[in-house]
Amino acid sequence: MAFYPSSSFYYPITDSPYRVNLNQQLYVQVQLTQAESSLHLFMDSCVASPNHDYSSRTYDLIRNGCRRDNTVYIYRNGNRYFAQFSFSAFKFLSTHSKVFLRCDVVICPDNDYNSRCRQGCRNRRKRSTSSDHHTEVLTLGPITLKGAEEAEAKMEDKV
Repeated sequence: MAFYPSSSFYYPITDSPYRVNLNQQLYVQVQLTQAESSLHLFMDSCVASPNHDYSSRTYDLIRNGCRRDNTVYIYRNGNRYFAQFSFSAFKFLSTHSKVFLRCDVVICPDNDYNSRCRQGCRNRRKRSTSSDHHTEVLTLGPITLKGAEEAEAKMEDKV
């Protein structure tokens, strides 16, 4: 899983932390380590949190394959060995110094037409079917607001 600078998804961003502007569009791609056309990857959920352990407040971007934030745009999900989406850096960043992403992805065989990968957005969670799939939890971050470190340093100087 990686951030990208645009919807072309050509060059991953390797900076850590990833420093962004408020309301900047962020592009995320999740893909299998090796391109495998016989497998499909489905992003079931993706949440943002100020804590890397996701124990406190979280913010839903994608839940059950459905977008939960009106800035989320899903480019691909469930029909290839990768999934892509974008979202806008939101107010969360103005109230927290760091934000992390956690995404739950499902990997399914291409020939399983009843798989979770083929079902797409589901407003309600269904009971698990006998479909053969594998689930992974991926994390990415931190994301920080550009200028936040400078503002924090100035506040400390005043104290």
